[in-house]
Amino acid sequence: MEKEMLRAEYMRLNKLATIEDCLDLFDIFLEHLWNVIQVHHEDKVYTYANKDAKMLNQMMFTKLTHLKKIAEGVGYTAKNGDRLNKIVDPTIAASLTRNIYETVSVFNLIYRNTKSEDEKTIIYDLWVSSGLKYRQRFQSAATTPENIKKVADEQKQIDQLETEIKNTALYKSLDAKNQKKIDDKLKQKDFKIRFDGTEVIFLSWQDMSDVMGLNKDLFENIYTYFSLYAHPSEVAVFQFESMFSKENEEFKQLTTTILKYCFSLMSVFVADYINLFPQVKATFEKLEINKQIALNAHNKMLRDDAYSINDAWKNLE
Repeated sequence: MEKEMLRAEYMRLNKLATIEDCLDLFDIFLEHLWNVIQVHHEDKVYTYANKDAKMLNQMMFTKLTHLKKIAEGVGYTAKNGDRLNKIVDPTIAASLTRNIYETVSVFNLIYRNTKSEDEKTIIYDLWVSSGLKYRQRFQSAATTPENIKKVADEQKQIDQLETEIKNTALYKSLDAKNQKKIDDKLKQKDFKIRFDGTEVIFLSWQDMSDVMGLNKDLFENIYTYFSLYAHPSEVAVFQFESMFSKENEEFKQLTTTILKYCFSLMSVFVADYINLFPQVKATFEKLEINKQIALNAHNKMLRDDAYSINDAWKNLE
């Protein structure tokens, strides 16, 4: 592809002025994620944490396939022949993008932000324990011998995770105050922490954009923005009321804005996944140059060159 054409394609897939442009970028991300699944499915991993990391890549693929279907729009024809023309509901796109935000955040928190194996073990084990403890709420519904045994087995796993956390050299090196912070997170069924040396820092979902190294001006309040749509707030209702007018079709502009954030997060995920599994970079670099640039563009723009997957972007200069 000639340089001018390459630049034009980069600008189109970076600006994302139309839903059609977004659909093209969906295809590029899905192609890459599918290639990773196909080529690296049999790659050996030596920890449960890294096994789960590979599964998260597959989950991201299915999330994007569903979100692409949403972006393509839906319509309806009633039995009497009345029709709803094809529309895209930005509130649904925002809800799924919020889920993607959380998934990318968790991946970054465990697999890229940690600075030692002990940090990774503690945060990963907190994450696993949190999920299992939430599932224990359904133990009263366990009536079959198989389900009762599963509940008991998972309680043993929860106990083992707590023991593993407390046996790490890092946990033992913490003072009583910071050990208690981790103990509290175990009780609260939460995992959102980071380490500053031997200081445990509590995090919220809103803090995760900073943890990932994203541009604060663009991402500081984005989780709250997604949440306005994900929850049935009155704000979501009055915004919904105005977005489908024939005069301006605001739903299209809102959808492309939301999808820009989605692709930004996916670009971060692709980079962080390659950082964890460097062998995937060779698969990434088998893609055409324009696709490599498109996949890496938002990651490079929103973080900095240190996070860039490769130097394919230099072909634009």
